Amino acid sequence: MVIVRRGTAGKLNIFTKVMIVIVLMLIPIIVVYNSSNKTSTAVVEQELLQINLNRLRFFVEQVDVEADRLWRAAFVIATDPDALQLQLRPSSEPDYALLSSKRLLLQKVSMQSTSFEWVNDFTIYSPHSGVAVSTNLKQVYDADYFRNASQRVWDYRMIVSDRGPEKAFVRDLTMPFELPLKEADPNLFVEVSFSSHNLEKMLERLMNGSVGQPFLYHPGDEPILPRGLDLEQVREMTEQFDLIKTQDKSEGAVKITFQNEPYLVNYVKSTSLGWYLIDFQPMKKVLEPIEHSKRKFYAASLLLLLMGIASAGLLYRNVQKPINDLIRAVRLLRRGVYDHRIKRGPHNEFHYLIEQFNLMSEDIQTLINKVYAEQLHAKESSLKHLQAQINPHFLYNNFAFIQSMAQLERTEVIVAFTQHLSYYYRYTTRTEQQLTSLSEEMELIRNYLEIHRMQSERLSFREQIDDDLMAMVLPRLLIQPLVENAIVHGMEGKMGRFEIVITGRRTEAGWELFIDDNGVGMHEDELDDLRHSLEAQGTVNRSLGMRNVHQRLKHYFGSSSGLVVDPSALGGLRVGLIMEMEAMDDVGCSDRG
Repeated sequence: MVIVRRGTAGKLNIFTKVMIVIVLMLIPIIVVYNSSNKTSTAVVEQELLQINLNRLRFFVEQVDVEADRLWRAAFVIATDPDALQLQLRPSSEPDYALLSSKRLLLQKVSMQSTSFEWVNDFTIYSPHSGVAVSTNLKQVYDADYFRNASQRVWDYRMIVSDRGPEKAFVRDLTMPFELPLKEADPNLFVEVSFSSHNLEKMLERLMNGSVGQPFLYHPGDEPILPRGLDLEQVREMTEQFDLIKTQDKSEGAVKITFQNEPYLVNYVKSTSLGWYLIDFQPMKKVLEPIEHSKRKFYAASLLLLLMGIASAGLLYRNVQKPINDLIRAVRLLRRGVYDHRIKRGPHNEFHYLIEQFNLMSEDIQTLINKVYAEQLHAKESSLKHLQAQINPHFLYNNFAFIQSMAQLERTEVIVAFTQHLSYYYRYTTRTEQQLTSLSEEMELIRNYLEIHRMQSERLSFREQIDDDLMAMVLPRLLIQPLVENAIVHGMEGKMGRFEIVITGRRTEAGWELFIDDNGVGMHEDELDDLRHSLEAQGTVNRSLGMRNVHQRLKHYFGSSSGLVVDPSALGGLRVGLIMEMEAMDDVGCSDRG
């Protein structure tokens, strides 16, 4: 299975392209070969059917010629003078003369019999004298024997010969020729017979060098088959043949399925004997050379594919893998992992490139560490300066409130107020640590809001934050400037009760914290200006604290994080802190150190 890998731009890499090219080269070759193979197989089948049909025709023609020659020999014997004299001899003729005449006639008949290739027998029988002359000395010839004489067709029946009982084709000629059989007693019978062994030998010769299974078949008789064929299987074949010959009763060549295997079937009917010569050729054996060639082709294709895969593997090891290592190293370098080094591979063209990349990464890491250290000092100085800006104005108001409470001699209020104030300043002046948990940050907000609530009783606040968010780590003093902004700009000009709601929840990408108030809010054009000022380099004093929080969120959590400002459902303003932790992969880990 080829694994499709993609490069940095979503494109296929070199290894995948090479594998696709190899497969695309093999597919049309295989498709064309299969199409050509099917066409060749069909042509071969048709040619084999026709060639085998012609071969069977020639075989049947030989059988018919030989059978006709034997039948014509019967006419020659019937017209022989000695045979004619035999039908006129009286039964009272002296034995010596009869024996002499029979011997002479037997010599002629024997000579006629031996002139044929087939093993045959000729018999002459005179019904008037009861004399029979035959080359078959075992068979008894009398009036009963010739009672069922067959003159028009060859009769296939059991006879007794010098070779013992055997099946033979028998045909009888009666004299005179024009005498219809059984209308009157004939003067002479001339019988011709030949054993079925003659046909069996011919079938064996026909079977040599062929993959077919030829046999002779006549409905109602046992098939004549060569040695080596299974009689039961032949009988099953004849059942199939009875269905085939209904379409063409003389000859044909068809393709059938027999015993779940394809066969080529050819058959020709003998005009002399009336028997069918049938040949069943199994397609597997006929098409074995083609199948062998097909297997060789697929083996060669597989070998070509394996060689292609091996070549692609070498290409992958020496080219694609170094490229992948370089791509991965560049990605890590972009994400801030500057200490990654590529392992040196084989000594080829990429060896020098990888070595130079490692040197470049080392130089970049050294340079970035120096620059980043300076940036951290600058950011810490900016944060401390911001804290120093926030604290004086807030401190003056608190001292004024303490003085007022002291004049009113409200000692309990002063004690509670100073406790909240001390926690607030202890937290904000801790500059040695720039990270904290959300739970500590919310504790600061509670003290900060309690300080303002004690100064203005119309202020109320509540929080709805998921418990699992409290352990989240974030930069210090992210929420306090936003709460302060809500009190300073939202509460002024607001009559009646002023409410602040802090909510927090986890999202698929990270966390979200929202600060809602029911203050005076902002118009849409003012909101647009505020959103624009968060990204601008220089801002007015009103948005300085919000812009600082926005930039710190982006610096710590990534470019997808920051502040969002929208109208609140409470009637005032909603400020949201979006912290997408997945964006942390796009910046260096040292940014959170």
